[in-house]
Formats: sequence, C-alpha cells, structure tokens
Amino acid sequence: MVETRLNGWGPRGWVEAEINGRRALIDRGIPGEKVVVAAQRGRHPRRGIVTEVVNPSPDRITAPCPAYHRGCGGCQWQHMDYSAQLDTKRTLVDAAMERAGVGVRVGRVYAMRDPWRYRHTAAIAIGWEAGFRPRGRRGIVEVRDCPISHSLVGRLSASLNDALRAGHLPNYHGKVWLDCTVVGSESAPALQVLVQGISGLTLETHPELPDVARAISGMTGVESVAFRHRDGRPRPLVGDLDSIIEVAGRRMYVPNGAFFQTNLVLLPDLLDRLGQEAEGARIAADIYGGVGTLGLPLASRVASLTLIELDPDAVRAAAKTAEAWGLDNVRFISSHAERAMDEQPGLDLVIVDPPRSGLGESMAEALAARRVPRILYVSCAPPSLATDLAVFQEHGYRTRSLELFDFYPQTYHVEALAVVERADPGI
Repeated sequence: MVETRLNGWGPRGWVEAEINGRRALIDRGIPGEKVVVAAQRGRHPRRGIVTEVVNPSPDRITAPCPAYHRGCGGCQWQHMDYSAQLDTKRTLVDAAMERAGVGVRVGRVYAMRDPWRYRHTAAIAIGWEAGFRPRGRRGIVEVRDCPISHSLVGRLSASLNDALRAGHLPNYHGKVWLDCTVVGSESAPALQVLVQGISGLTLETHPELPDVARAISGMTGVESVAFRHRDGRPRPLVGDLDSIIEVAGRRMYVPNGAFFQTNLVLLPDLLDRLGQEAEGARIAADIYGGVGTLGLPLASRVASLTLIELDPDAVRAAAKTAEAWGLDNVRFISSHAERAMDEQPGLDLVIVDPPRSGLGESMAEALAARRVPRILYVSCAPPSLATDLAVFQEHGYRTRSLELFDFYPQTYHVEALAVVERADPGI
C-alpha cells in the first residue's frame, strides 16, 4: 500500500500518478485526489487501484454496484458524478483532437436522462462463477445483476451462477464466455446468446455444447443460443440464428454474433443527426455497415445506397430488413471496405462506423482519393478518430462539427459523430 497524489487522466480511464519515482496508472481515482493505492508489481507502467481516499474530489460519489467494489471491469467511473463524467469526456476528446492537430472541438453532448440500464449487449465469462472480468488482472467477478445493463442480462448471469453451483454447467476457467444481446422490443425483450471460446469451438472438441445450449435456453428470457465455430461463423444450437430488434419503432433483423449498438436509448438521436446531415445527398455508401443500423434508415433520403460489410451474415440480415422495409434502392456488398471502394460509382456521401482501431491511414486515404464531398464518421474511439481526421485534413478536408453521444455512461467510452467535408468541393 502506498499513499500518493493523483495527477491527470491517462489512457482508457486510468488516472496517472507517481509511485516510487515511476509512472503508474491508477483505477478508481479522480485527478487531484490524495489516495492510498494497492500497486500491482511487474507492470510497465505500474498499475494500481484506490483502496482509500484521503482527500476526495468534489466529483466523487459512492458507486451503487457491489460488483464494482469487488473489482469488476465492466465500468471504470461509477465512483464519479455523471455530470463530471460528461465534462471529462468532452475534455479528453478535445485533447485528443488537439494532439492530432485537428481543428475542431466538441460541440453538443447528448447525455442520458438516466445513465443506468442502457446496455443491450454484454459478455459474461464462465469459470467457477459467471460474471465480468476485472480490470487489469485475470479472473472473473461474480455478477448477479448489472445496473448499467438490461435486467435480462443480470437475470441470466444469476441463473448461470446457480447452474454452476449445482454442477449443471461445466467450469470453463474463463476460456469460454457468452455474448448476450437483448433483442425483441421494449415490451417483449428476449436474449440472443452466442457461446465463444478463446481458441474457437467445435462440436468435436466440445461435445457438451448442445447440452450447455439447452441448459442456457431454459433460463429466463433466452430466445436462442449459438456458438462461434473456430472458422469464425456462428452456428445455431437452439432457436433461429436471426432475431429481430426494434429500433425507433422499426424492426431490424440481427443474426447471432453480429455487431449491434448497445445503447438503444440514444441511438435514435444519432440516427436523427445522420438524417439531417444526409440531406441533399444522392449516391451514398455505408461502409462497415453491419446489419444496416445506421445506413438503412437513410436509404429513403437518397437515390441509392450501397452497404459494405465483411460479415456475410450481417449483410444477409441487412438485406432482409431492406426487403421488409420495402427499400429497392440498396445494394449490398460483402467485402473488405478498401477493396469494395474500387467498385463504387461517384459518391457524394459516405457513412463510416469502423472498429475501435479506426479507418487506418490506407482506408482514410482511399476515401480522400475518391474526393467524397461529405463523410459522416461515427466512432467509439476518439484517439483513432482524431488520427483519421488528421489524415483527412492533410488531404483537403475539414471537420465541420464534432458531437458526442454518451452511449456508455459509467465508463470512459463515448460515441462521436464527426461531419467531414472537403474544404473546397470544387477543387
């Protein structure tokens, strides 16, 4: 144990400090506090967690979740007042833009009225117990309810723990986890569950999977169970591979294992902003389009939309949704984004929602080379967003606006929308 003064924010929601002359990253702290820290040895930089607060920040509150106090890594900022979380996210995103030399700062921040029970997706690890992984170390923190998640997630985790204690489920020592998605509607929710393993799963290597699936499917709210085969594709075990999620009053098909936004409360606000920025566009592309969550609601505003997505199951589901919505102006391409760009006609609008790693320099340059007049960039990782915006800036673009959507309260994560335009469309 060591007493120290906490400095500024570090990466991924950690707070920086100095311990015995070495830089350390501290969990559960707020800059400016004097705290007692339990340090973890052998790490570069060292890491630690606050065990006692000597001089608390005025922004410190008591975290309501018991699992948080036991080290659960699902949240990082439950100990901080929500308004302070929002201010911190704005400050950190602005700092990322400044470091990258991007000439834009955060405008509007879309906050949650109630920053709890917003998560519609979760990953539950299975060992001696079921729950979430701790931050910065191995193990599993048992969870019987999660206050940031839909209640069905907590009920499933509680049922899993009961089954593990009764010997009805095998102990996978944390090497198997369940990706859960709340599907259906607000009035009739259900769970879509995907069994995943660190080294991949097959029925030959894990012949108990059908029995595990039947056990899980009998738990409260579970609609379907599949497993991700080591070839990367999901295989159904119980129920259909596809489910339906209702977003802003419209039904979308979502296959088990496909990415879907976790916050359905703020998602309509993001869709509204995308719709406003799409006004006047004729030929559009939705790159990294997934199941069409962002692109398909815009299809009726443009003459044609091309959805590009590598996951063939997501593309198939997006096509089913388009058919159900009566859209006949959408083309679907299952391909790597950069390869598919060579096949596109002249585009005047592109939507991108890449993974946390961002577009990368080659993809950003490929878009810039196409001289697309307007790019709507949705990002869950401000550092990679800032890097990509800097590349666009070097190629004659400017970021007209940057807005934050707090899709992930109680964590350091935040969703952002950057509107990127050619500085001089005529050149």
